Amino acid sequence: MKTQITKISIFQTAKFLSIMILPFSLIYTIIGLSMFFWGMGGFIAIFFIFAPLWFSLMYFVMFSIFALIYNFVASKIGGIEFELTEIADNEDI
Repeated sequence: MKTQITKISIFQTAKFLSIMILPFSLIYTIIGLSMFFWGMGGFIAIFFIFAPLWFSLMYFVMFSIFALIYNFVASKIGGIEFELTEIADNEDI
């Protein structure tokens, strides 16, 4: 069965992906804290410490823009198409 994504929820998608980037950006906080405690690069260290917030904000804005563009283009030429296959439930798994 072929299916098309014709519309992406802008706020929900941006919110979800912004939260998903947080754990991956925590490494920058660790780097920033180590720079701060070792007395290296004052402003840069603070930028690294707050990187998860900056990254989440940037991801939210960029994915909102992407979803707007996707929704517009999908309404004109169609969305991403994929095929789904239904499988039987296996009780042994």
